[in-house]
Amino acid sequence: MTIAELDQGDRLAYRMLGRFADAEDAVRQARRKIEKTGEPGWLSTVIARVSLTMLRVRAKNGFEMPDPVVSREPNDEPGLGVLTALDALTPDERVAYVLHDMFEEPFEQVAPLIGRTPLGAAQVEARARQRVAGRPVSDVDLAGQREVVGAFMAGEDVLDAGVTLRSEEIWLRGTGMVAPKAALLRAPCMEPAVVGGEAGLVSTVDGQPVALVAFTVRERKIAAIHAITDREHVRRLVAPR
Repeated sequence: MTIAELDQGDRLAYRMLGRFADAEDAVRQARRKIEKTGEPGWLSTVIARVSLTMLRVRAKNGFEMPDPVVSREPNDEPGLGVLTALDALTPDERVAYVLHDMFEEPFEQVAPLIGRTPLGAAQVEARARQRVAGRPVSDVDLAGQREVVGAFMAGEDVLDAGVTLRSEEIWLRGTGMVAPKAALLRAPCMEPAVVGGEAGLVSTVDGQPVALVAFTVRERKIAAIHAITDREHVRRLVAPR
């Protein structure tokens, strides 16, 4: 998936749901609803309603790594850290946060979607914002991130003491737990990529992508690592090299 393939409706659905297939399904459902009723309406409002229903169903299932936008050039799409933080929110919190913080919708527009008053919607959004703000955020530009990642790949000790590692099956914290797993990333088959706006790596075997990694860099240290190791998932995200 490229940035050019995301229009405004797709972007909203993607940030609501964090998965390209789900986002495309939400947009299709929203357009069908508008066509069926014949009522004029904002596509974004209907997409939000459809996404909320999908999120409530998803909440009953287990965790899956979300779909970051993978590119070779800088992009401003949410990173894996943001997307996993959004996945940890309740459906109402995610809708309120995405609409208000990412798309600047007033609480008067958000409130009816989640069955709250504008004040209640603001309180839901505030809880979500506080939870999302707890994630590590890179404090250097992409070039600075790549420099630190390069140092890591060269064997230098650039892991923060509180570094976290998240993948489909594991969630580790601290250098003692993370360092042995992270060392496995130092392989010659790794190629640079931009993963949701962050410095990342794609692991390839015989030209086929098999793993995807994103790094969050703070104070010249790696504060978080997010990895997608499910080969089918990676294949959907990354074109063969």
